[in-house]
Amino acid sequence: MRKYFLFILVQLFMMHGRVNAQVDAHFTQFFAYPQWLNPALTGAMNGSYRVSGNYRKQWPSLSSPLISQGISADMSLPRNFGLGVTLFNQKTEEGGYHYTSGYLSLSYQVHLTQYQILSSGFQIGFLNRRIDPGNFQFGNQFNPVIGFDPTIPSNETFAYPSATSLDGSLGLLYFDGDPNHILNPFIGFSVYHPTEPQNHFISSANVNKIPIRYSIHGGFRIKVYDLIDLMPNVIYLNQGGSNELITGLSFDLKIDPYKDLIFGGNYRINDAISPNVGIHMNGLTVGFSYDFNTSQIKTASTNNRGYELSISFVNPKKTPVTKFVCPRL
Repeated sequence: MRKYFLFILVQLFMMHGRVNAQVDAHFTQFFAYPQWLNPALTGAMNGSYRVSGNYRKQWPSLSSPLISQGISADMSLPRNFGLGVTLFNQKTEEGGYHYTSGYLSLSYQVHLTQYQILSSGFQIGFLNRRIDPGNFQFGNQFNPVIGFDPTIPSNETFAYPSATSLDGSLGLLYFDGDPNHILNPFIGFSVYHPTEPQNHFISSANVNKIPIRYSIHGGFRIKVYDLIDLMPNVIYLNQGGSNELITGLSFDLKIDPYKDLIFGGNYRINDAISPNVGIHMNGLTVGFSYDFNTSQIKTASTNNRGYELSISFVNPKKTPVTKFVCPRL
């Protein structure tokens, strides 16, 4: 209970007054959730449409771990356009806190050459944060004999337990999909919450804004052998007063023309090491990753940061024009 109470205190501190910390979720398998990473990735695939889902359970050793769930769908349209939709929900397992968002995405691709593509995209939608005070445990509900007593009133007042705001994002992406190249680079930049929407969560008298989230991501596909691709990648995230730097390395081993084995890992600097494994089969990709803490939070999390599952399906085009080379994990 103490760990859960400390977690709630951190969440309330982040949501009170002018937000100066990261409030968005992060994913270890960020490339498996393209519309969370960059709206310019909408429709950027070696197929006609794609459906993706991510599930992350963070700090599972706590009494009420943080659960992040995302689902998205996008498609390639004629004249180099892409269209997509994504829904996301983050909550504590006991349901005391929810962060929900939904966006419509549109992108447009410019072919610099046959295989070198510059894509731009934007999203528009909403975000909502809400709490259920009935699932919280407050200090004045502590009974020295029996401990927490839900029959004792908390005397806490929440004038605005739910807040909804209009929101959006912008992004750019460049990638080289030439199958004849040994090295194929990709790089992208995105901005989420560019208007810093006001989210009057506790009191309308305070200026509660969602801070801008910036991200720069990129890497290479390196053709080592005919059956092996090596994909180093990096992502930098910055939101409010918080930032993350993640480096990763992924191996793509071709079992046959329709099956790939994917394995590798990420290192979130000064935070966690995250090995991952996955399989790609006939357009279906399933990935699993697990975070091992290296930061001081490992004391509370007993060294376990969380696990993540991703599933995506890409319907292949009858006559593929190019192969999108960003890593699947």
